[in-house]
Amino acid sequence: MDPILKYGPSDPPMARIKIDNVYTVLVHDSLKSLPRLGLYHTPNPNPQHTLCLSLASLLHTLPTTLFLPFLTAFWTTIISEYTSIPQLRLDKYLLLIRCYISSTFQYLASHDWDKGLIREWRSLMEGDGEPGLAPLSPGNGKVPDGVRYHVLDVWVDEVCKVVEGNGKVGGEVRGQLMGPVRRLEKEGRTKVVKSRARDVLADERLETLVLAEDDGVEVEDEDKDEDEEFEGFED
Repeated sequence: MDPILKYGPSDPPMARIKIDNVYTVLVHDSLKSLPRLGLYHTPNPNPQHTLCLSLASLLHTLPTTLFLPFLTAFWTTIISEYTSIPQLRLDKYLLLIRCYISSTFQYLASHDWDKGLIREWRSLMEGDGEPGLAPLSPGNGKVPDGVRYHVLDVWVDEVCKVVEGNGKVGGEVRGQLMGPVRRLEKEGRTKVVKSRARDVLADERLETLVLAEDDGVEVEDEDKDEDEEFEGFED
């Protein structure tokens, strides 16, 4: 058996991949071939939706040690291929992105919103941790703004669905889930990106996600106040 294959043939296909050095070309190529061979040539909406859900559900088969590398491979593949996707087929991949965002929030919820896991996921989404391309990296010019726009468009929809389906969360968890968007609003490369992120943060639905006893408690980025100007003491 190839040394990089960890699990047996009865295990989920992508769960067999043993990640060495966090990110490998093998994972990238495997993910790249799945959407190309399947989704690219699927003509009808219902099969497209079913296939996207199936591809995104691969996340749920993974232990936490493989979750982040797999997600990194997915985003790197989507971002790398994004500009080469024909306009007529783009909607299929936008649906795939939505499904992966939803599955990601479901995965985090299934692990009780573990703080360490969320912290690592945030680094991945913001481009600070795993090697590869991050969809909400505020300064990486290799990430098409089209990817950022679509992720922002579906972010609140999907986080609300998952949180409401699993019970409300504390203000700290909500703050962490919205952290990548908040950072994009502060550090985005263009005014349009910052404005889109600001609109997402202003969505009133976010207020309904928090437990009553935690209402108003929200932990933002640790460097929240570092760049704020001192305006003097009040008289």
